[in-house]
Amino acid sequence: MDGEALEALRYFSDETYAQSFVTLAGRGPVLMSAPHAVLQTRSGRIKAAERYTGMLCLLLNRRYGVPCIYKARHLEDDANHDPRSPYRDEVCRLIREEGVRFVLDLHQLRPDRAMALCIGTGWGRHLHGLSDAPDLVREAFARRGLSPITLDDPFPAAAAHTVSATAARAGAAAMQLEINSALLMEDSPAERFSDVLAALAEGKDIWEAARFASGLAALSVQRIGTTPAMPTREEIDAFLAEH
Repeated sequence: MDGEALEALRYFSDETYAQSFVTLAGRGPVLMSAPHAVLQTRSGRIKAAERYTGMLCLLLNRRYGVPCIYKARHLEDDANHDPRSPYRDEVCRLIREEGVRFVLDLHQLRPDRAMALCIGTGWGRHLHGLSDAPDLVREAFARRGLSPITLDDPFPAAAAHTVSATAARAGAAAMQLEINSALLMEDSPAERFSDVLAALAEGKDIWEAARFASGLAALSVQRIGTTPAMPTREEIDAFLAEH
């Protein structure tokens, strides 16, 4: 873990930050979210901060220009659980007004979990038809030897007040990404922070890639055969422009 990453960790260890959450502008339609980057209160119980998710958001913004939002101060709230949340209201505003089309909501798994990553899609409901999106994330992690990876098990992000479910209702596709903490902690023998960061950086193109795959599949099934059924790039672009 390099010096910039360690600086980001210290940032999310400061519990006196004035703002409840921070939004950082960037390029593209994919928003990275870290609603548990600081302590949370759920059902009267304080839960541990998932500070490495905030670090990932901050570094993805600084190094790759990805728009992001993260919690910066604990106000006895839980932005991924409370019935009402200014944090989720801001996510909805970004979808309505700033062109966000896909939300990747980052969380941490306990280090003793068997999986490297759990992708939560609300059993597909949050994808808005972009069914290839989980495979794109799975491949980005698997290419770096980060496995096993599960889908909607054990965390589907299906509850009504999750960031993912809220974003989906607001019109964006969304996935909750639960990353094993052992891959992120600087003192862990299994630490692979830079590989996780690189895999997530590919997520900045997930909206375009998933739409392209969806358009390719939609055009292909309309045709008979194999090779003749493959549409050209121009045909796919024209199809996406109309839908």
